[in-house]
Amino acid sequence: MTKPGLFWRLKWLLLLLFMMALDFGPIPFSAAVFIYIFLFRPIGFKKFVDKLYSDRMNP
Repeated sequence: MTKPGLFWRLKWLLLLLFMMALDFGPIPFSAAVFIYIFLFRPIGFKKFVDKLYSDRMNP
């Protein structure tokens, strides 16, 4: 059985690869997303980071 943290890592790796593909277009999409995360620190991002590293916190 796979760990939940591994599933989240794979899911977000695919999302980041998709965002990288969008960056080749005329508008830098991922830069805008990262600036939003940096400036506003949405609670969903905190929950995402907690899920991403959940298997490392609870071995």
